[in-house]
Amino acid sequence: MDKRNDLANRIEFTVKNLMVLVEPVKELWIGIETNTIPWDICAGWTVVTGVALALRVDRFLISHTRFIEMYPYYPILYKIYAFSVMTAPLWLWAWLQVKRKRDKLKTLTHAFKNSGLQSNIGRLPDLISDHALDPMIRKMRLTNAGFPLGKFIEQTKAIESNLGIFIDTIKENRERRSVDIIYSHYPMGDEVLYSSMETNRPFEFIVGQTRAHTVTASFKDIPHLMVAGETGGGKSTYLRQLIVHIHLKHKTVRFLLIDLKGGLEFSLFENRTQFVVVPSVLAAIEQLKQINKMLDERMAFLKANQCKDIDSYFKKKEKTRTVQLNRHFIVVDEAAEMFLAGHHAKGTDIQAARAILSRVARQGRACGLHLVVATQRPDSRSLDPQVKANLTGVICFKMMNDSSSIAVLGNGRATDLPKIPGRAIWKNGIEMLEVQTPLLSVEEAERLMGPADASPKEKPPQVVEDVPEKSEDQEPANQHEGVETD
Repeated sequence: MDKRNDLANRIEFTVKNLMVLVEPVKELWIGIETNTIPWDICAGWTVVTGVALALRVDRFLISHTRFIEMYPYYPILYKIYAFSVMTAPLWLWAWLQVKRKRDKLKTLTHAFKNSGLQSNIGRLPDLISDHALDPMIRKMRLTNAGFPLGKFIEQTKAIESNLGIFIDTIKENRERRSVDIIYSHYPMGDEVLYSSMETNRPFEFIVGQTRAHTVTASFKDIPHLMVAGETGGGKSTYLRQLIVHIHLKHKTVRFLLIDLKGGLEFSLFENRTQFVVVPSVLAAIEQLKQINKMLDERMAFLKANQCKDIDSYFKKKEKTRTVQLNRHFIVVDEAAEMFLAGHHAKGTDIQAARAILSRVARQGRACGLHLVVATQRPDSRSLDPQVKANLTGVICFKMMNDSSSIAVLGNGRATDLPKIPGRAIWKNGIEMLEVQTPLLSVEEAERLMGPADASPKEKPPQVVEDVPEKSEDQEPANQHEGVETD
């Protein structure tokens, strides 16, 4: 029995010693993959020590000490010695990474206990790995300890506070039962300038910038969008760059812009062929009736062509069709002004407008109609529940209280946002990211849009239009909605 125990102890001792050697090797491998090793310092050290070894400077220095007898004269021993000396910075860096990981494990244990991420039996998430993705962003992988992803997301602020980090993303790998936390030790930038070069996919738009990357989405995947937040948070600025971006990328798209702040925010888009700007509730209701009629006609048209949606029509009729269906965007700023009955319009008209927008939210995707709703008050009185349920993409700027934030996001994260214009939470399904939305000034937007039309024509959107003849200054056919393919 004693012999067995002795053997087991020796095996355990050997395994521990091997792990001591394996850990720095693993850190070196991760450093090579992520390119986070200080190569300039290591290369400089290697060159200097290589020259010194070639000139036997090391032997000369050691000969004046009592360690001369330890100098490796045998060829194999000398090669091991030379390799160790020349690669010393790499091993030192790897050992420092191991020490940092062990220290972080202790800090994580304390942080998870304070954040409520400890099971009834005392189980805590365990650190699997922690390495740099680039000079500013790191990736920490943890065991989930039986907690769902939502629990980690719920405790994001507590984890950030306890660890002194800024979290960008928390993702789950159910097969491995692990959670990845993308984080940084640096705060997010306060300003991100708009650039149209960030998008390539059809109807892709810029959501914002995290510390790690630019977040984009496509109206083909997320057909309708809600933009919420208190006054001064950045809603109108975001809508402006979104509209300009879609217009610049797809010249045939038509816009119905319902600006219930007297037309001030959308004045940039007035007197332009592709835009209809509506400054009042009564005029908006009339335009929405036209949209409702267009929706009926498009559904009948697609059914007659045996197509389930507008994309199917584009593919089926790519070579033979003579009819083009342009996509339409209905953008409603300050939606509460429309949905609340009062002196602006009769209650029956308000109900009709609610019903039309609800229908667009439910059926518009198939017919090429996209709805963007901006509001300060996302409650059931100011935003129709059916419309809200179909606004699958949500950009939420800072909210004044938890109840407003919960109404939009399902939690109070928007209340905790810093008072930085353009800072928002992007929600797509269960995914939530803090982003800095792109800034596009009015002056830059005017420059990108070009001069307005000399003789404005504000006609209601048409359902079916003939394909325009290609002119010399027209974009290539594959950039137009009528001939677009996935």
